[in-house]
Amino acid sequence: MTTSNSLEDLAFHAIRSGRVFARLWHGAGIEAHRVTRPSWTATFNQLEEGQLIKGPDLDGVAAMGDALRRALNIERPGYGDRAMQEDTRYDDLVWEPRLNELRRVAEAYKHFRDCQERYADRLTAEREAARAF
Repeated sequence: MTTSNSLEDLAFHAIRSGRVFARLWHGAGIEAHRVTRPSWTATFNQLEEGQLIKGPDLDGVAAMGDALRRALNIERPGYGDRAMQEDTRYDDLVWEPRLNELRRVAEAYKHFRDCQERYADRLTAEREAARAF
């Protein structure tokens, strides 16, 4: 039997990781690179205020990841594609500060997405278990 985090713990991690992602995104000044859509402002505000992202807003979050991938690819061709698929926390980018900054945002984004998915999966599992009984 496996143990799993409570729904409350999963929500906490989704909220916390969303807040970290939003702060790093803003700190990196990605808006200055014209990859931020105006409609994302509300989503970032929700994240920074500690609200969970649901439904259609998740599509916007996926688009943010794509914009981040493109920004990384601009800094180093192909790196954004790799960064979104692999763990890049230990990449040595000390001589490329901008790329390193965007890499940190990408790692925060991936962690946020993972936490968000775990929370959503747990909600679904609890609903299905309640229906079965």
